[in-house]
Amino acid sequence: MINLLPIDKKAEIRAARTNLMLVRYIAVLVLATSFILGSMYVTYTVLGLTKSSSEKIIASNDVKAGVYSTTESQVAALSASLAQTKTLLDQEVRYSKVFVNIAQLMPSGAVFGKLDLSSASFSGAPTNAKVYAKTSAEAVTLRQNFEKSTLFSGVSFQTIVESGSSVDGYPVSVDMTFTINRTAAQ
Repeated sequence: MINLLPIDKKAEIRAARTNLMLVRYIAVLVLATSFILGSMYVTYTVLGLTKSSSEKIIASNDVKAGVYSTTESQVAALSASLAQTKTLLDQEVRYSKVFVNIAQLMPSGAVFGKLDLSSASFSGAPTNAKVYAKTSAEAVTLRQNFEKSTLFSGVSFQTIVESGSSVDGYPVSVDMTFTINRTAAQ
């Protein structure tokens, strides 16, 4: 087909097509913008509702937590009490262990007549003891056993009397002093 339209008319038709395309693009752009703005409004509204709902839940949980605050304070007090108890138990002195450790170091011919033990005995203070032995050699063996042991330090004899003991069968009387190390009671 031969195009017999004048050039001016052709230019107007081309301009009309271009204008129609521009109007369509503008309409699509307006629709896309309105869709994005609508989506943003819906999202903002939903987030606002979620925020208010979460704040209500937090407020109700704070009220519920207030009920447990007394329990929490009791638990904290118990925990502090247990810490104090642990400290006391760590300082506990087991006299039975001390007696067993001393008995293991005693030679067969020696016995204790008097042993002064107190809590100060385990904090580095010297301890006094009265020991009776069958012979002076057994008394010396007792001192050597105490000196070799890691449980005692500063072992020394104050007096040794070889006759006149008040215990039958044990004529040697020894007054000795030693320091008990903390490990002897644990």
